Amino acid sequence: MIRWLAFGLLLSSLPACRTTPPPVAPAAPVWVEARKVDDGKAVHVHAPAGTVMPPVDGLTITQSSIGDDGTAVWDVTGKKGSYILNVPGPDQKPVPVYVDIGVDGPTGGAMADLASPAPKSPPVWPYVLASVLGLATVVAAAIAAWKKWRPIPPAPPPEPADVTALREWNRLRARDDLAPAELALELSAVYRRYLDATRVWPATSRTTREILDHLSAELTVSELDCARRLLSAMDLVKFADREAQASMFEQLDADFRRLVTPARAYDPGAELGRKADRRPGV
Repeated sequence: MIRWLAFGLLLSSLPACRTTPPPVAPAAPVWVEARKVDDGKAVHVHAPAGTVMPPVDGLTITQSSIGDDGTAVWDVTGKKGSYILNVPGPDQKPVPVYVDIGVDGPTGGAMADLASPAPKSPPVWPYVLASVLGLATVVAAAIAAWKKWRPIPPAPPPEPADVTALREWNRLRARDDLAPAELALELSAVYRRYLDATRVWPATSRTTREILDHLSAELTVSELDCARRLLSAMDLVKFADREAQASMFEQLDADFRRLVTPARAYDPGAELGRKADRRPGV
């Protein structure tokens, strides 16, 4: 009797066990705390409790804790790169989770096939500026080297003393602001400067007598007369009458052109030789 009573109670309890469902955890979204982390760090992915994470090559996925929202927290670590985790969501549909470990994540539609974005081209102007400065430096160095090492042409020879004297005398004769005595004085000065340049002797600071004594060793008697007239030109013109002055300047011009010639270039060695050959008292 007792056995049958216990068996009846057991049968009556079986339908109640079949109809009472087990407790179900509330649905929770899939989300990630930080999609990008540095190399060696973990990405924390939140998914509904009981979710089975699919394996991904290159990643290590381990459940670490339960979040405050009731989701399971998964630590995702692995090699540097960009990855996609297809995490089952509340309705069991895969939710793509993009993870970047140690790299900048790709962008674009469908994550651009996880290809890393092309780096931005560096600005061109620094290279252009550097090229221009480099070229300018090379050109400046080349110019400096050329100026330093270029052959320096020799200085032109000085103007011959006879050319200078004739040029000065012609310029004086062309002037109309000089009185005859002034013109004669300028002619004597030009001849003295010519003697300075050709004899290397200070004729401009010597008297007429001293100059004639110095020239007597190299000039003929007629040439000494020409030199005497040139050195005393002012006195000759000053005391001549007006009619004689014109012919006087013609004579002085002829004397000047006779003595002031290239053939009269002075040779100090020749003069010393003549003095050495001259006997005392001669």
